[in-house]
Amino acid sequence: MQEYRKIPITKDEIIPVAHRMRKDGVILSMIHGYLDEENIPHISYEYQIDTVIESYTVVGESTVPSISEFYSEAAAWPERELNELFGFVFEGLDTSKRLFLPDTMLSGQGHIIVTPMDELIDNRYKKED
Repeated sequence: MQEYRKIPITKDEIIPVAHRMRKDGVILSMIHGYLDEENIPHISYEYQIDTVIESYTVVGESTVPSISEFYSEAAAWPERELNELFGFVFEGLDTSKRLFLPDTMLSGQGHIIVTPMDELIDNRYKKED
């Protein structure tokens, strides 16, 4: 059976944890992020240690350092995804090209999540007129 441990950390602990995990040969399973009901950001770094998932979670920070230096594309891809979809900023991460959303999408970040569909549709048709 797999065990799940949620460990709260601060923004300043992200790099030391990633460095230690990489040095110890620990697998980065995923980076998750979401905005809760009060629009507070949550970002979790999930590491696979034998049968345990350790989820190091930062709450209240929308700008954090990138760990792609330690985990390359395993970190860069989910960081870019969270940047594109939620507008989270990962310092040191190249976000010059989009992953999913077209370059012609409305300006700004996080539109797919924060802009109501009827507003997106209204703006789309206004641009075509």
